[in-house]
Amino acid sequence: MNKPEIKGFTLVELVMVIALIAILAATASGLFINTDRFATLGAREQLVASALLAQKKALANVVNGTPVNLTISQTSDLWLFSVSQGTVTFNPPRSAERAGATLTVNGSPLANGGSVSLSFDENAETGAATQFVFASGNSHSLCISASGFSYTGTCQP
Repeated sequence: MNKPEIKGFTLVELVMVIALIAILAATASGLFINTDRFATLGAREQLVASALLAQKKALANVVNGTPVNLTISQTSDLWLFSVSQGTVTFNPPRSAERAGATLTVNGSPLANGGSVSLSFDENAETGAATQFVFASGNSHSLCISASGFSYTGTCQP
């Protein structure tokens, strides 16, 4: 007679799998606990989207030479990005969580309640390069060049 085959895992195999899952969970938990690292990246991407909107509106809505303004405001827990021309605000302002992160504009930190504004002329140009650095545990840089284009990294002379 043949012996019946017993299928299953040994105790050693089960302990090894549980140990590997515990190691992975401990490693990955840092990504979920420290969300301020993601806040800086999200804020930079919101600023890129707002700058692109301002650039497009400046090219499409030339009204008596009135520039399109991109305003970045900081509260204790949010960054707000709004695009306007004269008294008209385009779309609701975009926002990004601060989560304890800071914003530096051309080397100067932006204070709570503070704001900075860029003007895009009829050619969608700003006239001067502006360097933004969103920082927390890591930092994300963005340059809005004099020609109005935004790119990651530091501004080039």
